[in-house]
Amino acid sequence: MSKIAVLDDDQQWGFAIKRFFRNEFDVSNYVDVYSFLPKAHEYDLAIVDFSIPPARFEKNINGCELICQLKNDLLNPPVLILATGFLSQHDLEAGKALCPQADGFLVKDMGLEAILAQIKQFLAANRS
Repeated sequence: MSKIAVLDDDQQWGFAIKRFFRNEFDVSNYVDVYSFLPKAHEYDLAIVDFSIPPARFEKNINGCELICQLKNDLLNPPVLILATGFLSQHDLEAGKALCPQADGFLVKDMGLEAILAQIKQFLAANRS
């Protein structure tokens, strides 16, 4: 079973992903960057929210910057998907321009079934 990390301060959205994906993937949720970073290498795929508010002791970092950092720091980074609620599914090209370093892009209003289908595609493409 593939392991997926969801890094998002919206705990309800993370819980919905975890619950909806539970029969397909082993999902772990993180609400801050620095609890996720030491474990990032353990995952096959990570869904990273674009806007991650820092904790008081953390420096401000957005999802794209984190994706770039993981690609630079990890020998075998997971598939890194940038997710946002600021754009709609009709703005996918604008979203891709936000972070061309991401392996994929999701908008949160796609619906859970569409997100699940896209995650399966990202993982299948990575295994090829």
